[in-house]
Amino acid sequence: MYRSFYILILVVFSFISCDFFQLKDTANDEEIVASVGSVNLYRTDLNNLYEPDINERDSLLITNNFIENWARKQIILQKASLNIPADKKAVLMQMIDEYREDLYINSYKDALVSQNIDTIIHEETIKDFYIANQNIFRLKEEILKFKYLNFNSQSADRKKIKELFQLSSSMELDSILYKDIRFSINQLNDSTWYTYKDFLKTNPILEVIDKKSVLRKNHFIEETDSVNTHFIKIKDVRKRNEIAPLEHVEEVIKTMIIHKKKLKYINELDSKLIEDAIKNNTFKKY
Repeated sequence: MYRSFYILILVVFSFISCDFFQLKDTANDEEIVASVGSVNLYRTDLNNLYEPDINERDSLLITNNFIENWARKQIILQKASLNIPADKKAVLMQMIDEYREDLYINSYKDALVSQNIDTIIHEETIKDFYIANQNIFRLKEEILKFKYLNFNSQSADRKKIKELFQLSSSMELDSILYKDIRFSINQLNDSTWYTYKDFLKTNPILEVIDKKSVLRKNHFIEETDSVNTHFIKIKDVRKRNEIAPLEHVEEVIKTMIIHKKKLKYINELDSKLIEDAIKNNTFKKY
């Protein structure tokens, strides 16, 4: 069976050239390039398979692969259609109908939502939502703000860098150390909240530091190994089960508010459509 199939494909392909698959100017081009049973693959089905400037060999390979994959799928599909029991086929057809209906309905609703829902959420709205729902924003893990600097202990004035690191703001520190390859391993933005797990990923040496000693506000940590010095400044900490700071959950709140607005709009839309159908005598209940 497989040998006959490949012979058939090869016979079909032997008549195919790159020129054969160039699109015609005529709109009613219905030339058949392959068929399985009563199902045909037309030349127009091969449009846009590859870029116009592709070479002949690659275009032929892409086209041949497409035809072969199409033929395999059709052969299996037709076999399945003939051999699936009638009761199971009826169930499948019902599922297909329901899926098609859902696609139409959801596409229509999504289009209406995108046209009618304002996705700009004002800061005051975010703050009000945060205050009213604080308990749902309890932390499941520790978070912290920190800055980190790693450098070769012999390549820089350790005392001077330490003083600079502790007293300077992140922006000042970044401008001073910018493009200095001695300080290429750093994380100087201490205005962003990180989970403790993400904090540990900054550098393997952090994993050996006791967690309790790390999770302390305004805490400076200095570690050295055989080559490098590591400075870590913990700016702020929130413990597990504490309320997450607003800036840490702001994007989540925006998503929640937009989702709530969408649900409200869709529910109102459903009711309005039914009301309009009854008013227009489109929907009749007997």
